Amino acid sequence: MKQLSFRDPLSKVYLAEEGILRKLDTKSKFFFEELLAKKFFKNLQSLELIQGSKFLNKNGEEFIHHQKIENFTQVNEMSSYQLYLSGLHTIDIMIESLKNDYQIKDASAWNIVFCSGKPIFLDIASFEKWNGSKTWAAYGQFVRHFIIPLLINKEMGLAISKLFVINRDGIDPLEAYKLLGIKSYKSFVGFEYVLLPYFLRSSKIKKPSNLEIDFTFNKKILMNILNRLKKKLKNLEPDTKSFWSQYTLNRKHYSNLDIEIKKQIIVDFIKENPGRVLDIGCNTGEFLEIVSNYTDDVHGIDVDENCINFIQKNNKKKNINVSHVSIANPVSPSGWKNSETVGFLNKNINYYENVLFLGIVHHLIVSERIPLEDILSLLSTLTKKNLIFEFVSNKDEKFIQIASVNINLYDYFTKEYFENLVTNFFKIKKIFNLKSNLNRHIYILEKKL
Repeated sequence: MKQLSFRDPLSKVYLAEEGILRKLDTKSKFFFEELLAKKFFKNLQSLELIQGSKFLNKNGEEFIHHQKIENFTQVNEMSSYQLYLSGLHTIDIMIESLKNDYQIKDASAWNIVFCSGKPIFLDIASFEKWNGSKTWAAYGQFVRHFIIPLLINKEMGLAISKLFVINRDGIDPLEAYKLLGIKSYKSFVGFEYVLLPYFLRSSKIKKPSNLEIDFTFNKKILMNILNRLKKKLKNLEPDTKSFWSQYTLNRKHYSNLDIEIKKQIIVDFIKENPGRVLDIGCNTGEFLEIVSNYTDDVHGIDVDENCINFIQKNNKKKNINVSHVSIANPVSPSGWKNSETVGFLNKNINYYENVLFLGIVHHLIVSERIPLEDILSLLSTLTKKNLIFEFVSNKDEKFIQIASVNINLYDYFTKEYFENLVTNFFKIKKIFNLKSNLNRHIYILEKKL
């Protein structure tokens, strides 16, 4: 078995043939037997708010077998709106637990992944019996992982996915103050969670006295603290407005006829070739929405955080999942010895039957300076079978706009050049020409085995 996690001192998690296993000792087995039998916990599982779990005996050893989740989005791939929903999800689980005399001791954003279009809580080892305290031990962690990152995102526009690449345990108030500076004074949230901790950083915290615990009174106090924290989080809800979020209303390089042609090409193909779909450069999710009507598992990625926010906020379907990932610089493996998260490419190799690559090749060629051969090679590792590729020639209006004074460097980038190179990786099954923009062509490609 391959060990996946070692950070929890009470139990270790492994990847085995059966799936995800959590090894139990006698003490933890007794606790989890009691927890998994609780009505509130069963309800959380049935609503798919937490990871499905059941007991398993393997070779005389006791384990919890966790539901294996695929096609998920972790916090270093999340947009700000996804982190916002993750924070609400975390605090709602804490509130529901407290109602039943339990609590969660860990409020890490890494405990939440997006799957089937919504957040799901993974760390059932974080549950413990409430000890009657009127404070939440994970309060500070919640602030570091949700409140402060969302505040920085709102005030400075720094992407959530990038913040968590270098700040695995969130951002503490001192670091936040260095980033925000005078912007810390702009809101009550900044004042309470950045300025006050910064100026009171030298103050000593007094340990509570060993007075008799009033469980009813303390629960009421703690519940008020959690509801207030939830209200503060809601004040940081990201908006979904940006230039790219209005892109589908402002794309002069496509006629309405050409857009409809593209849609019909994709619909006809997916109907005949069902399976998992990855849409690279999904923008506002227009094609995700169309494809989701004909297949069960659709994943979109885009470099624009506002696009992912827009899709996530408006997504009502369980078969659409999105990530804030740049295909030119995808999320790498991270954590201790780069072993705690596998990275976007590693977890998606040969995962999708169909990959959509529409209208972004010129961005990678010109803006990112990535050779076409490397692009095609990468795409061939992500798809099991098919690739729908929109080729944009050097005569295209957007290509010329992006290349600007360097347009002569791309004299070679023609339809003929593409067709000669693509056959190293794919078979050309069909070619569709648009009616208005004669410099763009849709290719139906089949991966060479």
